[in-house]
Order: sequence, then C-alpha cells, then structure tokens
Amino acid sequence: MRALFDLCLLLLTCTSLPALDIPVDDTTIVIGERVGPIEKGMTLFGLKTLLGAGKVKAADIEVGEGETLPGAKLFEGTDKELEVLFNPEGDEKEVWDIRIIGKAWKFENGLKVGLSLEEVEKINGGPFIIFGFGWDYGGYANLKGGKLDGKVSLRFEPGKNTDNSLMGDQEIPTTNVKLRASKPKVESITVIFRQTAA
Repeated sequence: MRALFDLCLLLLTCTSLPALDIPVDDTTIVIGERVGPIEKGMTLFGLKTLLGAGKVKAADIEVGEGETLPGAKLFEGTDKELEVLFNPEGDEKEVWDIRIIGKAWKFENGLKVGLSLEEVEKINGGPFIIFGFGWDYGGYANLKGGKLDGKVSLRFEPGKNTDNSLMGDQEIPTTNVKLRASKPKVESITVIFRQTAA
C-alpha cells in the first residue's frame, strides 16, 4: 500500500513540473506562438534576461511613411538578426511584432523569403490581396480570411517585368493574371504577436 501511495505522489509531482524550456539558440518559428525562444507576452526586460543585454540593442524601427516606433535589434549583424517592435502605449515594452532579418530562422510551416504567390497561397489556404507596388506600403499582402491572417505580415518585391497597371495605391487579388505573370516573390516577413482587430 505504501509503494502505491509513493507511486501516486511521484506521478503527481512529475505532472506539475514545468515543460522543458526552449533552447536559447533555437531558430524555429511557430506562427502565433514563438520565434525561437521568444514567446508571446515577452517584454524588453524578458528579452534581456533571456538573451543577455549585449544581444538586445534599443532602436527606433521604421514602419513606413517616415514613421518609427520604439523597438530593438537582436543579434545584430549575424544570421539570426531580428527587429522587434514594442507596444508604444505599454509601460512594460511588450513585444508586438518581430521582423525576420537573418537567414538562420526557419518557419515550421515552410514559409520563407523568396516564395512565389502560388507557394504562399498553399500555406495560406487560398488567394489573398497585394497592395500595388511603388509606394511605402507597396507589395504588402492582405491575408484576411487565410491561415496566415493576423499571424504574419508579408511584403512582396515586384518581378522584373511588372506592368504599370500593378503600380500605386490599389488592392490587387493574387488571382490577377498580370500579377501572376510578373512573378513577385516574398521580400520580407514579420511575425505578429500583437492582438489584431477582428
């Protein structure tokens, strides 16, 4: 009877132990959850504690049209470089978005820089919208309704033979024949941690 009690106590103790920590050098990106060891809800203080203050450099990050937001550069100058945006209204400097700069990072779902429209459509679960090229928000994707919606921000670079009808402030569906023919590719990826509007 005593042995059975001890076994039950051991099982209860084991189930209450925290999950194994993600290694600090992990470079896997799980959309909606984490970028390596950086998880949703983490703050500037948490980043410095996790990675070491020397790997976290405060910086103003460009967000378009001459605007900047408070952020930080992580692992600057390495193949793990990231740009982090913080919530500008929060006292704790909670991580909002993480722009993937270095090539060491690998998305669990296969997303990466250089993918075509068709490849992103497969990951997203269907077509989406791209803003016309040639201005501050040119090439950004509106993934509304897809699997990637609210989880990442993608920007496409125009192909070599981009028609003038694809330029400027407009919304272009990825089913557009001229857009597909121009063969745009993913130029940049930002992982979204902030709460987005429904």
